Amino acid sequence: MADSTFPAQLTVERGLDINGLPILTANIAVADDVADLPLPAGPAGPRGQRGRPRTTFRKMGAIPDAAARPTGLGADDRGCWWHRMDDDGMDVWDGAGWRHSPHAVGPRGPLAPANSITVIETIHNWNLTVPAVDFTGKGAEQQVKVTAPAGVQGPKGPAGTSGAIADSPDYDKATSPGPGSVFAYHRASQKFRPMPPPMGTGPWSWFQEDFAADQEIDAASITVGNFTIPAQPFAWRPVVQGHLYVYGASASVEATVRLSNGDGAVLAATRSCTGGYLYLPLFTSYRDDQAVKTLSPGSTFATLPAGQPANLVVSVARVGDGSGKIGFSRNQASLVVHAQPI
Repeated sequence: MADSTFPAQLTVERGLDINGLPILTANIAVADDVADLPLPAGPAGPRGQRGRPRTTFRKMGAIPDAAARPTGLGADDRGCWWHRMDDDGMDVWDGAGWRHSPHAVGPRGPLAPANSITVIETIHNWNLTVPAVDFTGKGAEQQVKVTAPAGVQGPKGPAGTSGAIADSPDYDKATSPGPGSVFAYHRASQKFRPMPPPMGTGPWSWFQEDFAADQEIDAASITVGNFTIPAQPFAWRPVVQGHLYVYGASASVEATVRLSNGDGAVLAATRSCTGGYLYLPLFTSYRDDQAVKTLSPGSTFATLPAGQPANLVVSVARVGDGSGKIGFSRNQASLVVHAQPI
């Protein structure tokens, strides 16, 4: 806001207020011609609400002359116009009054061809809530694509009956479920199907009295247990763990769990030791008498086909060329086996 200056007479009076304190009172007197000046404009106010969009012109009909202009129009009728037949003019209502443009209306043009609209596609999209119409084409021949959204959500319906998993379109019926099967997604077929349990079936376990009696003899090896795992409906590999008391007087000994017989593939073993009785854990270890095997998901070492039971032989044997007694005690001896599908 710009500053305004004007001549005035300033009178200052000194006095005391009700408490006896000094106070100054300033009186300003201006001439009559200055007192009649308008006050300067204040700061701009906030922006008003945006008005509704209006069409520029909207033809409402025809009238013979100015006397036939309609009455009772207001601000909402702004842009309405009538064809004045006496001079082919336009009578336009601007919201407050009439504006006339003579000879603004030309002769009627030729009749346009009939318009036709062909619906070429209707899209039903339940994820949308606003309908859409897309017009294409020129002239009288037009094409339209319509998107029909979902309507207002209705009330929750009653609970349906439970269906069978095998009847679902994303269930693979080519594979039949077996004992212990799990429901899993098969990436290759992109469907769900029964599959062998990924963590294996079991456990089967044996403890103390299930093993052979205590013994301590001068021999190269002794068998301390024979155990059978029933046949499985899938190809599998035994996963073996446990604990054993073993003894070697002067020779180094180890305990092993072998598949099928005393010369079969090693499934688990203790570390070799010498001396008195030691309580040792059986660790899963896949090897033969020469070396530990390198395994992969497709390896068939120490595996059994579907439908074949497994015989596990637990033995204690000398390691190397040692001699002397070896022994075994079944006190707290244990064996735990899982069948791992391959």
